[in-house]
Amino acid sequence: MTEMERGVRISIFAVLIVVVAVLTVYYLNLSPTGFAVFQQQSQTDFDAGAYTNTLYNGSAVTLDVNQTSGDYSSKVFDAGESATWNNLTWQGSSGLVFEVRSCLISNCSDANFVSANLNNMNLSGQYFQYKVSFDSTSTNETQLLEAVTLDYSVSQTVPVVNVSISLSQPTGEKDSTSGIPLTFTTTGTDLTCIYNVRNSVTGNMVIDNTTIANCADTVFDITSGEGNYVVYAYATKGLESAFSSSDFSISISDEEVVSEEEPVVEPEPAPEIPAPAEAEIQSITEISLEEIPGQNINQGDSKQLSLAVRNTGTNPVSSCVLGGDDSGFFVITDGSKNIGPGETASFAFLLNVSEETNPGEYNLGVSLTCTETSASGTLGLIVIKKVFDFEIFNVQRTRQDRVRVDYSLTELSGEDQDLEIFFSIVDASGLEIANTSQNSSINANDTKDFRVNIPINESLEGNLTLSAAINSQNYSTSVLEPITLGAPIGGFAIFEGVGGTGGVIVILIVILVLGAIFFAARRMRKLKKVGNPIK
Repeated sequence: MTEMERGVRISIFAVLIVVVAVLTVYYLNLSPTGFAVFQQQSQTDFDAGAYTNTLYNGSAVTLDVNQTSGDYSSKVFDAGESATWNNLTWQGSSGLVFEVRSCLISNCSDANFVSANLNNMNLSGQYFQYKVSFDSTSTNETQLLEAVTLDYSVSQTVPVVNVSISLSQPTGEKDSTSGIPLTFTTTGTDLTCIYNVRNSVTGNMVIDNTTIANCADTVFDITSGEGNYVVYAYATKGLESAFSSSDFSISISDEEVVSEEEPVVEPEPAPEIPAPAEAEIQSITEISLEEIPGQNINQGDSKQLSLAVRNTGTNPVSSCVLGGDDSGFFVITDGSKNIGPGETASFAFLLNVSEETNPGEYNLGVSLTCTETSASGTLGLIVIKKVFDFEIFNVQRTRQDRVRVDYSLTELSGEDQDLEIFFSIVDASGLEIANTSQNSSINANDTKDFRVNIPINESLEGNLTLSAAINSQNYSTSVLEPITLGAPIGGFAIFEGVGGTGGVIVILIVILVLGAIFFAARRMRKLKKVGNPIK
């Protein structure tokens, strides 16, 4: 073998290594800023989650004895900072059904489980959880889940910052367009807080992004009059951000007008009753709960609410704790509080309606228990039948100036639906930086995929939030989903999907490399035929 032949072969081998490395990074979605995995392979691993009609039989998760259906929910995985959750692989039966959710808070109460492509989830958030459903009636076999591997990418340069925000007001129906309270709680220091308000029916912005001074409770006015609204509040610190939303409505009743001609009758003065020489001051220990307006919540949705409690007695009360009945709708998010005489305290809670809840009216019991006394009340809930399922299954930057959103709609009411969907992208500070809208139609009981392109600035990158407000003739809902757009690389951007710019670049690289290998091999064959000695 001549020196040239040896050199050509070494070059071909080196080029092949480069090709394999490029394709591996691209198709496995490895991140240059960090790659890690979580694994569940033993009973100790799986016992950190929750079993429903299921158990660990010594080697795998399976249905409990005499059960035909059940599910297993994993523990909440914590990446330690903002992360992109890439792939979920498992060993076990092929008939298992997985749902996943990425979350901004540690108990994942801010997100619902959704179906996803487990080989390319592309979900963003510090926390992650999956749920797997077992059904022996559909497969006529024993279903097993033996092991789970979850890989994710994290940024190694962003410090860990715990940030959260939870709205407690405004909720329910308001009788005035002015002085509407904006009440919330946050965690974290040196935060920047911003809010905006949209019409929940049309999706139109009625209050643009407004900074909240010192991240403290405030009030705002609605100039557009009566209607249904949703307020979004954001808390940010550096690249870490959190958001919370709350629905409310405004209904103004006509004030009663007293005629000026109507004579005013002065009441006769009451006879004076002499007070006893030493009046005794009565000691009272008593609290009262303010009425919570009735709530309308869609199947599968949740709403952050608060209960105002006033100490109507003369004695302070301590260690007051909010409680709900055993209906399963209540998630208490506030701790115990002390209330002084004449003071009012607000207790936050989440009203969570699962997709399995039957539509209809519910009277829920709510109570406040203090060390010295207690009080109780009721909350009216109307669960609205889910009219359609809306799922975002892919967000992809196909060009420097465009983000493509792929989503699906499933019609559930048995009627043809005409929908208007308003999409917007919000940056880490809560500022809306891109938006578009799309009208879609879907036939009764049909499932249909759609695609929309959102124009963006070419320099846009980082952790963002995609908002989608969906409205039909008789139903409306909204979705907030964290997304991450990668930074341009050498003037180009590489993203998932062969159809995008990244796919084109990879294909061009492969073509060029294969061309180089072809011409190198051809040159070597010519040298052999000619028998040209190379020294």
